[in-house]
Amino acid sequence: MAEERDIKYVNKTFSDFRQQLIDYAKNYFPDTYNDFSPTSPGMMFMEMASYVGDVLSFYQDIQLQETLLQYAQEPGNLYSLAYMMGYRPKISTAATVDIDVFQQVDAITNSPNWDQALVIPENTQLESTAGGQARFFIDEKVNFGFSSSYSPTDVSVYASSGNTINTFLLKKTVKAFSGEVKTKTVSIGSPERFKTITLEDSNIIGILDVTDGSANDWYEVPYLAQDTIFEETANGNRTDANLAPYLLTLKKAPRRFVTRFTSTGNLQIQFGAGTNSQSDSVITPDPTNVGLGTGNGISKIDVAYDPSNFMFTGTYGLAPANTTLTIRYLVGGGVEANVPANTITTVINQGTATGTDTSQAPTIAYNNPRAASGGKDGDTAEEIRQNSLKAYSEQLRAVTKEDYIVRALSLPSKFISS
Repeated sequence: MAEERDIKYVNKTFSDFRQQLIDYAKNYFPDTYNDFSPTSPGMMFMEMASYVGDVLSFYQDIQLQETLLQYAQEPGNLYSLAYMMGYRPKISTAATVDIDVFQQVDAITNSPNWDQALVIPENTQLESTAGGQARFFIDEKVNFGFSSSYSPTDVSVYASSGNTINTFLLKKTVKAFSGEVKTKTVSIGSPERFKTITLEDSNIIGILDVTDGSANDWYEVPYLAQDTIFEETANGNRTDANLAPYLLTLKKAPRRFVTRFTSTGNLQIQFGAGTNSQSDSVITPDPTNVGLGTGNGISKIDVAYDPSNFMFTGTYGLAPANTTLTIRYLVGGGVEANVPANTITTVINQGTATGTDTSQAPTIAYNNPRAASGGKDGDTAEEIRQNSLKAYSEQLRAVTKEDYIVRALSLPSKFISS
C-alpha cells in the first residue's frame, strides 16, 4: 500500500511553497536528496515549482476577486456586475440648462397678434460661443401660442411709439441638454436572433430614436421581456388640457431593443429574437385588477409585479429583417459642457416653425441666462461600485399606496403630477 503523504493545501506564496517542498524532501527522501544549497540543481526545480504555484495562486485569488463587486478591478467585469445589479454605467453625463426662446409679434390695438405665435418643432440644436463650443439640443417643441402654469408664455413690450405699442416680445423657457445628434444607418438582411449592433463613438450619452425603412419606430426598453412602453400623447381638447397637456398611455411594443455600454465606451444595441409581427395597441392599465386571479380561481396575489409593466412576454420582441435601420444617438456631455451664461445663442439646426402666420419666424432667438451645469465625465470604478449597490437596494419597486403616490408625484408637471 502506498504511504500516505502529509501534504498541506494552505500555502499560497512563493516562500511557503519553497519551504514545503524542502520539508517534503527531507521527510520522505532523506537518503536520496540532501543538498539544499541555493546553487544546487534540486533547489532550482523546487524554486521553479514554487514560482508556478505562486502564479497559479495569484490568478486563483484574482478570479475570485473579479466576481465580487466590491473588489473587481477589470473594467469589463465591473460593467457586467453593474448591469447585473441593475445599474447602468455612464460614459458621459449631459449638462442641462434653461434656454430662453424669444420671438416677436406685431401688436393689434396694443395686444399681441397671437396668429403670429409660432410652434418650433422638437430637436432644435444650438451651439455655445464659449471655448469648446459645446452643442445643446432641445428635445421638446416650443409652442408660443400655449401658456400654462408649467409652461408660461411671458409677454413684454419690445417696441412702441408714444402710447402705441408696435411689437411685443414672447418668451418661453425650456430645458436643453448638452450633446450633438449623430445618425448611423445599418442595413439588415435575413433575421438574426438577438441581433446586436455596436456604435463605435466617444462620449455616447444614449439613443434618441430608431426607425426602419418602413417608418416603423423601435422602442428602447429596460429588458427585452418587457413588451409595453409608456408613451406621451397630447391631451387634445379636453377640459383639463390646460392643466395636463399630456397623458400617459401604455402601448404594446413588439419592435423594441435594449442598450448596454461596454467598458471601451462603445454602445451595443440588441434586438429581440422573434420574427412574427404583433399589432401595436394602446392599453389602459388598471392596477386595481392586479392579484384578482384567473377565471379558474387561481390567485395571483403572491406574484411580484413590475409596476411599470403588468404584462410579460416570452418572445423578447421582433428581430429586424430586410430593412435599413436609422439610429439617431446623442454624443457629448462631459465637464466641458458646463458653459457660462449668455453663450448658447448660435442655431445649428432648427426645424421649420409653423403657425397661422409665420412672418415673424426670422425673429426667433435663443439665450441661456444661467450657466449650464451637471455635465460630467464617465463613472470611475468606485462610482460604479457605489451606484450599483444603491441601484440594487432601490429595485424600482412600488408596493404600498405611499410608493405609488411618490411615483405619481415624481412625474413631470405636464402630466399634472402636482
